[in-house]
Amino acid sequence: MRLSIKHLLRADRIIALAVILVVLGGLRAIILNNAVPRAVIIPPRTYWPTAGWRESSPEAQGIDSGALNKLDQHIQQNLPNLFSVLIVRHGYLVFERYYGGYEAELPFEVASVTKSITSALVGIALDKGYLKSLDEPVTDFFPKYADDFDTLTPTITMRHVMSMTTGFNWTEDGPWYWPDYSSWMQFALSMQVTHPPGTYFTYNTPSVHLLSGVLTQSTGMSLADFAQKNLFTPLGIPAPQWGHDPDGYTTGAHALHLRARDMAKFGYLYLNRGKWEGKQLIPAAWVDMTTAQYSDGGFPQGTPYGYLWWVTTEDGHPAYFAAGYGGQYVMVIPDLDSVVVMTSATDQPHPEHRDLIGDYIVPAMQN
Repeated sequence: MRLSIKHLLRADRIIALAVILVVLGGLRAIILNNAVPRAVIIPPRTYWPTAGWRESSPEAQGIDSGALNKLDQHIQQNLPNLFSVLIVRHGYLVFERYYGGYEAELPFEVASVTKSITSALVGIALDKGYLKSLDEPVTDFFPKYADDFDTLTPTITMRHVMSMTTGFNWTEDGPWYWPDYSSWMQFALSMQVTHPPGTYFTYNTPSVHLLSGVLTQSTGMSLADFAQKNLFTPLGIPAPQWGHDPDGYTTGAHALHLRARDMAKFGYLYLNRGKWEGKQLIPAAWVDMTTAQYSDGGFPQGTPYGYLWWVTTEDGHPAYFAAGYGGQYVMVIPDLDSVVVMTSATDQPHPEHRDLIGDYIVPAMQN
């Protein structure tokens, strides 16, 4: 059958329209989920480390063991405040070292790594219907403190809290202690708002603690109990030590204690976009959204920021990480199918510890 030029042009238009509709459909899905889909294909998993990590030689997982030996020597000679380094690749523990008298069964105070745990719990609560939306005002959960609110405080949403864009007047430049308030929630909500919410990044631990109150009231469980039921137990993590405030709320922004191997499980859950043993513990769209750049971020890690996760690149590879004061890290590098965990002293910041990932660990994987 002979086709005229008119028919061919009409067919081209139909194909072009179909392509446009597919593209728009994909964009609509992204907009609806408010997420950035991962281009990295997750390899099939032969086992899950719920009952414990399987170990492997570095070479079996495509890593230069000689480079890791140099890393170990460098740490022992130059980094006395680094207490542990774990590397997981393709689901296997290929490097595990402890320093300064620490060992595998000792839990570490992971400081603000806790914030990324709380981020996961908010996603779970949304998925289970305990929360309606990230755009719910935080003050809806604390009406009894209304007399303490600044003018703009009622416009602050959970999205603002999780992206560190509340606009609260706050400076967090080192270790600090909660002021002498009978209620930490009241203190957090009484801060002055000096920037319109959603417009300015300021790292703010007290505001993140509010999420503990939000989740406690919406789920009817403490943050620690909700985490144990929906996150830690499925991962095979025993109930950890976790502090609470004077009102009994689990500290939502810090004071969680985890073993390094358990920190690696949390990172591995995110590497697998929230799936564990065939179950979607955290929605994949939530993992994608919260670990993608929301703002340029800034202090204290000096990298872009998502939703209680830091976003970066390591030696050219996209990555994201949970970070705690002193050098507590859970780094996820999706295109290398890897998780790196570090724990450190909490006496002062140790940014030189994170430098090891780009200087030693990633290059060892590329070789």
